Amino acid sequence: MILVTGATGMFGSRVVRYLAEGGHDVRALTHSPAKAEALRGSHVEPAIGDMEDPASLARALEGVKVVFLVSPMDDRIAVREQNTIAAAKAAGVQRVVKVYGAIRLEGEALDQLHQAGIQALKDSGLGWSLVSPNAVMETNLFPFAEMIRKMGQVRIPAGTKSIGMVAADDVARCAAVVLTTEGHEGMNYEITGPAAVTFEEIAAAFSRVLGRPILCVDAPEAEFAKMMVEAVGLPADQLEIGMLSHYRAFRRGGADLVTDTCERLTGRRPMSVEEFICAHKDRFERGSSAAS
Repeated sequence: MILVTGATGMFGSRVVRYLAEGGHDVRALTHSPAKAEALRGSHVEPAIGDMEDPASLARALEGVKVVFLVSPMDDRIAVREQNTIAAAKAAGVQRVVKVYGAIRLEGEALDQLHQAGIQALKDSGLGWSLVSPNAVMETNLFPFAEMIRKMGQVRIPAGTKSIGMVAADDVARCAAVVLTTEGHEGMNYEITGPAAVTFEEIAAAFSRVLGRPILCVDAPEAEFAKMMVEAVGLPADQLEIGMLSHYRAFRRGGADLVTDTCERLTGRRPMSVEEFICAHKDRFERGSSAAS
């Protein structure tokens, strides 16, 4: 049995799907009773538990041999992951596969939180592996859908350096392989797209796919933060950990990594940025009502 935490989130939901499609028994963890039953399916058993509440995890971990560990990107990452690792050890789990990241954050708060989780894994005595995506296309392109539809531009304080963006589906396929095969002890699998591209090149890809000019504007960080908080309603603490720390890394060239990890693990070439835009074209077209 494989326990997938964050089973309704961006990575967890995809990992559940790929594991179940491969015939693997999955226990899908959510803290929401309202969402739990919707997770049930062939090879998928829902479980209710809260990574903030270690006692609630014991039942979810019964009979589990492998855990996929991912936490919402906020200042509680370390607490949730340390709780889950301790509960996994108490339950006799053999291995934990944790989501980390390939962006070089150089001491940013987000990296410190992840490092606390990694250290807890190393100290636990459990088998462990890391799945480390570079900048994820969904989280770096979808937030600008409305801006692209209405203004024909992407305003972002990300600089001009290249970024090895990767689609969440490709990350989840890699994670499913690591969760279900042997030989991954102590490995950090850095997962990227097929090429590193600048936001200028991303805007050009949008222009080709949408058939109209899309501009890239290198916005000052303070201006961008004000817009996200006031116009979008994003909480300031989530903005720092979830966006601004990444954009500072982008500006330094800290996301330029490109690897062949996805193809080595899955046998499939990862999706390019332009292929991703084509696949989600409806989100970015004028008049679209698709959620951004």
